[in-house]
Amino acid sequence: MRITHVSDSYLPLLGGIETQVARLARRQADAGHDVEVITTTPARPGAHGITTGRGDDGVTVHRVAARVPGGYPVHPRSTRHVRGRLRAADAEGRRPDVVHLHMGVLAPTTQAALRPVTRLGLPALLTVHSVWDGWERAFAALDGAARWSAWPVQWSAVSELTAAPLRRIVGRRLGAAEADARVSVLGNGIDVDAWRLPRTERGDRAEGHEVHVVSATRFAPRKRVLPMLEAIAAAAGRAPGALVATIGGDGPQLAEARAWVRDKGLSDVVRLVGRLSPTELKRLYVRADVFVAPAVQDAFGIAALEAQAAGLAVVSRSQSGVAERLVDGRDALLVDDDDAMADALVRLARQPDLLDAIIAHNRTADLATSWPRVLADTEAAYRRAATLTQR
Repeated sequence: MRITHVSDSYLPLLGGIETQVARLARRQADAGHDVEVITTTPARPGAHGITTGRGDDGVTVHRVAARVPGGYPVHPRSTRHVRGRLRAADAEGRRPDVVHLHMGVLAPTTQAALRPVTRLGLPALLTVHSVWDGWERAFAALDGAARWSAWPVQWSAVSELTAAPLRRIVGRRLGAAEADARVSVLGNGIDVDAWRLPRTERGDRAEGHEVHVVSATRFAPRKRVLPMLEAIAAAAGRAPGALVATIGGDGPQLAEARAWVRDKGLSDVVRLVGRLSPTELKRLYVRADVFVAPAVQDAFGIAALEAQAAGLAVVSRSQSGVAERLVDGRDALLVDDDDAMADALVRLARQPDLLDAIIAHNRTADLATSWPRVLADTEAAYRRAATLTQR
């Protein structure tokens, strides 16, 4: 199958969309597909112009990069270049079997290229990777003007949280039944085997026998790190000596969080260790028990699901995209508010049998986020997209 991905954001930028699109493209190439990516992300800061290169991962990347203040992956004529690339591929006898477009909230290249893709008669799948939140009204207004929800596009999103507003907009024009068929949930993939780690039990750790609570996140308001720290502090106060926490990550609120930990006298309980590489995260998870996911507006929460694959119990807010793939009491404790988050941590600290049962389950569970399952779901979505061009 010839697959063309269109994404404003791509490597070497490091974010959720960038890394997930790159991993998907690489996995598809490994499976024998002919895969290319069209992006407005430059190969390095300051680079510009049109370039094409094939990486060691077997993926051909076409970059349409401009010098834009702030280094944002934007190009004023990107739509023309995307259309030109697709036509050139057709002329070369390499017409894509599907064009897979990716967007968060604002993705100028992807959004502007969608209509030309459908006019070229190419099957199109668009995946929404971010929570629209207050943007639903704006997209609904745009649909009123452009009628984009009626275009022959298979729509998808990485979770029900992100799919719901898309489904509502499509349903207003096409009806609920058609919206259910046209909008699917297409989750991100995790290399489960790479996260299956050996485990150091609590009694054998140099740090001590306490329940080790961890998280890996960006220190930004949307990620709700400060409320998480308050919940950990409350739990530690109610179960003194029973738990310690290590939080990895960087961001604009890191200094504030460190000052808060210091001012509350919690330096012996909570460590804020800065950004961790995947290897460093794995070393941390080997001697950890619980992963906390405090965000409410996380579209997918790949960090929490990687921790689940590593065998950690997860404590997650029930409203997030993370919670959709977790079962309360089996592989996680799902909580409705921050007070309940503290309650869950105390419960796991005081009920080692419950904690160990969740850990044992997660260490061997067949996860829906594994790449074989994600690739199969993605190819099924491509087949549905192809039928739309035949109507």
